[in-house]
Amino acid sequence: ACGPAQGRARPSPRAPPLGPAAGAARAWPLAAGRAAPAAMAPAKAPIGTLHYIEQTLYKAEKALVAAKFNGVLLEKKPFDAQKEAKKPDFLAKNPIGKVPYLETDMGCICTTNAIARYVARCRADTSLYGKCFDDECQIDTWLEFCMHELEVPLMTWLYPVMGLLDDDARATEAARADVKKALGDLEVQLKASDFLIGSFVTLADIAVVCALREGFARVFDPAFRKPFPKVCAWFERCCKMPQFGAVIGAVKLCEQAGKPQPVLPAFKPPARKAEAKAKAEPAAKGKAEAKAEAKAQAAKPAAKVAPKAEAKPPNAPTGDLAAQIQAVGDQLREVK
Repeated sequence: ACGPAQGRARPSPRAPPLGPAAGAARAWPLAAGRAAPAAMAPAKAPIGTLHYIEQTLYKAEKALVAAKFNGVLLEKKPFDAQKEAKKPDFLAKNPIGKVPYLETDMGCICTTNAIARYVARCRADTSLYGKCFDDECQIDTWLEFCMHELEVPLMTWLYPVMGLLDDDARATEAARADVKKALGDLEVQLKASDFLIGSFVTLADIAVVCALREGFARVFDPAFRKPFPKVCAWFERCCKMPQFGAVIGAVKLCEQAGKPQPVLPAFKPPARKAEAKAKAEPAAKGKAEAKAEAKAQAAKPAAKVAPKAEAKPPNAPTGDLAAQIQAVGDQLREVK
């Protein structure tokens, strides 16, 4: 139940006006004192363009799922960090340089949770951001929990498996323990209610489900999942909802935890790229010098030794000369 702020109207969101065709009405109850909206058709025009990186799509999925629940449209556009991150026009409209970012008529909104909040609050007549002020605060609490207590350790564990980060065994083990603790906190909460904020889906559920998707698909094997039956049931229940399914598709729970993979070229730090280039240049130079030296050595003995052998055919070569010829032959064979 909400506290003293129950029934208090939320301030109008700073989103562009959506008009009567903004989105479909919600099925669950509305806040006290709030009139039920008339049935609405899904929005026909996007409220913005969501730029995202394919390998970290889960960050954009929070806003995309929220858009499905609220009946608003987002245009999607993949972002190539290698080609676009330092372009003047990108930095002009997005000075922070964070991706994903949402490009709207009023400017850019950066960082995952800020974008998700914007989309969730575009409809003041739905419960996606709660039914009252207290609900909003609880949702904010879980969004902070999701980012700091769950996503940070989970991605420390997951990114090496996805080829986005070098593996550090000690860091991975510590991250695994932190994820287990976070799932334990979720388990306690979900024993008391069907969803994170009572009996209906909110942005809190959307954010945590999207953050957990790669974990359930790649590293949460049956043994790891076993202590968290409520979390697993809640996750699967959410994934079966059409609003989630339309964005994240069917999620198959992993049977065996994935292993670390080599870091993808696009995700190697600049320092490592420079170091690899520095190592490659001397190696290439060394090979060229060795090849030139081998050619010189191969040509030099052949010019001197062969005429001497032909100049004195009656006489057998002395022991020292025979050894020299044998050594040159051996060297040529090694070079070849």
